[in-house]
Amino acid sequence: MRIAILDYKDAVPTCVTGPADIWGGLKRMYPLVTGKPLKEDIGIDFITEADGQFTRRPMGSSEAQQLSPRDRYRLIIIPAMRYDKIDEVIGREGRLIAWLKQQRHKGADLASICVGAFLLAETGLLNGKKATTNWLFADRFQQRYPAISVQDDKIIVDEGAVYSCGGAFSFTTFMIYLIEKLIGHQEAVMASKILMINTHEDSQLAFSVFRFQHDHVDDPIKKIQQFIEANYQEAIILEKLAGDHHMSVRNFIRRFRQATGNTPLEYLQRVRIEAAKKLLENTRESIENVALQCGYEDISFFRKVFRRQVDMSPKEYHLKYGKLSERQKLKA
Repeated sequence: MRIAILDYKDAVPTCVTGPADIWGGLKRMYPLVTGKPLKEDIGIDFITEADGQFTRRPMGSSEAQQLSPRDRYRLIIIPAMRYDKIDEVIGREGRLIAWLKQQRHKGADLASICVGAFLLAETGLLNGKKATTNWLFADRFQQRYPAISVQDDKIIVDEGAVYSCGGAFSFTTFMIYLIEKLIGHQEAVMASKILMINTHEDSQLAFSVFRFQHDHVDDPIKKIQQFIEANYQEAIILEKLAGDHHMSVRNFIRRFRQATGNTPLEYLQRVRIEAAKKLLENTRESIENVALQCGYEDISFFRKVFRRQVDMSPKEYHLKYGKLSERQKLKA
């Protein structure tokens, strides 16, 4: 099984060498631990393009070789790039993008890490499909590639022969997922145990931070947003907000959604849940007190909204992200 890892200028180094180490570690350690060979050998090449010339450097070698048009790969990994170089990389790496399309035509699977999804999207192979990238850049990705359905709540999106994963360091669980997909379940389990990497998770929601959506020009809506952000603990009546700003409820909801991407109620819930996350990260408050401080009198409803937005319960979130000195058993 031949694997190619793109090694282009401004690629995040860890996203180049890390996946290679995982696949290489499986190749070396699986026979040692199990006493059996892998189903197929694994060969790993780092691919570089310069001045129209493609070279491949086998893992473990310092010598690069010219890449032949006959070279075919089973899997090609597209590492993340520096986030401030996205446009520059896309503008510069047209030949790599064309090569990815050629390799896919020859049967290669393509897998992007984090904002490497921008390079994968440039091939057009994701049009009409789903993909993920780091949640910080999901809006930018969606604006640039409207034909792709961005799943910014997912850590891994599998579209058959094209895959994408969220944050840069999620490549560890991503590689375990790909090992299972391309080699087998037992090999993936063994790789997870040997390298002490958790198997893949389903959601990015626990990692995301709600960024207040003020990047628009509707000043009355901005003022309403600021009011919600300052008074989320209180009972907020949307009809009163609309009337105070001389809008009908229907027009208010339409303008709010148009400006922020959320309805007013969705925005209120997101503000409240973000505040709850901060309390769970930094205090020993019970779930009931956290809910009350964030404007929820119905604790079961709070838990339901929290899980929907964060993909874990308030208690699970506290145990994962609370201060080490304050990770105690919360009241049910």
